[in-house]
Amino acid sequence: MRVLVCGATGGIGSACVDLLAGRGDQVVGVDRDSIDITVPGGAERAVAYALETLGGLDGVVHAIGMSGRRLGDGPVSVCTDDGWREVSRVNLDSVFWLLRACLPVLSANGGGSVAVVGSALARALDADFLTAAYAASKSAVEALVRVAAFEGASAGVRVNVVAPGLVDTPMASRAVADPRISARLGSLMPLGGTVVAPRDVAEAVGWLLAPESARVTGAVVPVDGGWTLR
Repeated sequence: MRVLVCGATGGIGSACVDLLAGRGDQVVGVDRDSIDITVPGGAERAVAYALETLGGLDGVVHAIGMSGRRLGDGPVSVCTDDGWREVSRVNLDSVFWLLRACLPVLSANGGGSVAVVGSALARALDADFLTAAYAASKSAVEALVRVAAFEGASAGVRVNVVAPGLVDTPMASRAVADPRISARLGSLMPLGGTVVAPRDVAEAVGWLLAPESARVTGAVVPVDGGWTLR
């Protein structure tokens, strides 16, 4: 399988590259320093690079995301314009641009699969994680993926979301290092009672790209230890 992974050097993206390459897939990874898909034109460049390098494309992974707390993301009443705009650009616009670039290619190829990394916070609220821009962007991603899945189904293109809980990545370092939040993990994510490993998210991504999930599209696959059951 020939796969493009966007966000390949991040915690989840890197785990996806390792898992996919380890099972024998041909993988091209891009990140902000090589090809930035969070700016106009970046997604088209990334897809073109993958096609040139791999000779075709069967799967695409979007594993790019940001927390906007440092820019003022938070409850609606205090969320800043900068926080709203930047989080929306990185977390939502880049998904739209990538889907727009890759859907025609996969359709022409006779089918393929796209996996987008979302978040449990699209569906679950908590006072310690009340970030308007982040939650809104991840919720919008789920709606966008459903539209793309409907559009691509007749051409054999599947599009799905993997929605993790709190993952042990640099982006989540603030929460992971907070003793009060750590003490709540058993109630936030009762299955396991600890942060999610990037490899756990990658396993779900790998399944969505594989033939074993051939009848799955437009779905949200939670990898959240039960967070969204609360």
